[in-house]
Amino acid sequence: MAYWKADDDTLINYEVVGNDPKRETLLLLPSMLGAITTEWHNFERTLAADFRLIHMDLRGHGRSGNNASDLKPDRMAQDIVGLLDHLEVQRVHIAGYSLGGYIGFFVALGQPRRVQTLSAHATKFYWNKEAAARMRSQLDPDQMAKKVPTYADQLVQLHGARHWRELVRQASDLVSFLVDNGLTENMIGRLQAPVLISVGDRDELVPLPEAARLSRILPNGELLVLPGVRHPFNSIRPVPFLPTLQYFHHQVHKR
Repeated sequence: MAYWKADDDTLINYEVVGNDPKRETLLLLPSMLGAITTEWHNFERTLAADFRLIHMDLRGHGRSGNNASDLKPDRMAQDIVGLLDHLEVQRVHIAGYSLGGYIGFFVALGQPRRVQTLSAHATKFYWNKEAAARMRSQLDPDQMAKKVPTYADQLVQLHGARHWRELVRQASDLVSFLVDNGLTENMIGRLQAPVLISVGDRDELVPLPEAARLSRILPNGELLVLPGVRHPFNSIRPVPFLPTLQYFHHQVHKR
């Protein structure tokens, strides 16, 4: 565990696995309300066989702070770029889950020469008012504590008893923000880096047709559909997800 300080004095938590300078770097980004400790760590041993890994808690999540009054995707993308600069990473592969994949798009668009490949699993790209309203109805910390106390307890453990409620409220505001201020098809249509869109065929948040449409809009997009997989990260089966991810990030950009 280590910390990097952003320009607003926010401390961002990160971990580096491996120090072989000959290995390419893979940045692993967690989801909204997720953290280093709950998601990509289970796949760390497999991925570390091919890559130097960087884990990162998004701003306001896990052990990362947030001195801003809200969560904005461009600010989180700036955090990633700042951390990469701090670690002197000139070229990077990015694998993001859910919101992590969405922020990965921001980084790839802003740093086209740095980002070699991007994979986005279970990433909700198309946000309209109806989808945002459904999500916001689930992002009420008081209702969470009453109706899903086990999940609320998990958020306490991940983000702290003093901070988890504010984080949930900020996440709810972020969803609304994305309706009118999020990424557009025209924006990502300019992205030249290879992008792998993966989704479970039972994902409750990202319908398969949305994921397919997104993959076709990308100039170098590919689609992976995982059978029997829902939205939660722990529903992912290592095969075929991990072998495909390893091949994509390790080989596709070399074609």
